[in-house]
Amino acid sequence: MTTVLDPAPAPVAARSRPVLPFLVALWPAFVLAHLVLSGRWWLWLVPDIVPPLVFTAVPVVLAAGAAPFRRLRRPVALLSLAALIPGVFISGWNVPALWTSPTTPPPGALTVFSWNTEYWDSDGGPFYPFLQRQHADIYLLQEYLNDGDIPTPVHDLERLQAAFPGYHIAIAGELVTVSRLPILRTYPLPADVPLTDTGWVAEFVRDKILRTDVDLGSGHVLSVYNLHLPVQLSPGLSVFDGAFWRTVRDQHAQREPQLRALAADVSANANPILVAGDFNTSPAMGDLRKVPSRLHDAGALLPSLYPASWRDRDGLPRWWRLDWAYTTSDVRVHSYEFGRTDGQSDHSFQLLRLSV
Repeated sequence: MTTVLDPAPAPVAARSRPVLPFLVALWPAFVLAHLVLSGRWWLWLVPDIVPPLVFTAVPVVLAAGAAPFRRLRRPVALLSLAALIPGVFISGWNVPALWTSPTTPPPGALTVFSWNTEYWDSDGGPFYPFLQRQHADIYLLQEYLNDGDIPTPVHDLERLQAAFPGYHIAIAGELVTVSRLPILRTYPLPADVPLTDTGWVAEFVRDKILRTDVDLGSGHVLSVYNLHLPVQLSPGLSVFDGAFWRTVRDQHAQREPQLRALAADVSANANPILVAGDFNTSPAMGDLRKVPSRLHDAGALLPSLYPASWRDRDGLPRWWRLDWAYTTSDVRVHSYEFGRTDGQSDHSFQLLRLSV
């Protein structure tokens, strides 16, 4: 009697060999495409949503996966290194935090508080007391509007004035700047965005950067730009819905003019400058290349090696830095931090101490 045995199943590691080289080759190709297309092609706003951390995590995981295979080790290591080197620069790691420390602010230094409020005072929390506890000289607040499918304005000026007596207030669309220092000049940047609505909705779509020149005394002026770039996409839509892709294209058309307007205004402005707000832009996104070269990220002073400001609620990990603060070289930032908001917003707040 002859017994026929079924062939033994291939070991899991052996069966995985064809997959691993494919992934190792595919990832550097994705990274290269990302470097070329992010910030240049509207469709790439969708891949732009990946957490920046993956640009360092994936090469390391692939290299570790090839360790058991002698023949794959070297080519995988080389390809992983080729993807890892550019990935380090766009993944959001804050290496300067290792040697950068806050400095003692001099007398007269300013405290600046910037925050995307996620629909103004909409969660029932202690909104105004929370703002007052920051004891800021300048508040840059975004999303001064009501929650809903169609943006509608908030009419809360009286409460603002009562909460900050003696402060000066500038409002444009969804942006509110509250300053203890006198405001000499204020205007939203003239961004050439396509408009399909009128009235306040058109103002909401158009006015995403509010410039306020504040009087520092002795003839010195600080230009403060309160910014909220449009989000890339609508998470409530399915990728199988044509409206999802139309929204991505439309949001790109809204973001680009704002960045051009910022570059033009900063270029023509000789004052010391602070730009802060919700950029809806991660460290991996090519849109950061469009920030004017005169501006310098204050992020080196953030104490975290991987600073992130979103999503700040429900105990979820924060994987994205979407909120940024930039200054010109004549503005000295003494400290910079992200702070939790007690669930009142999905964005951390930014708190800076600076002097001019």
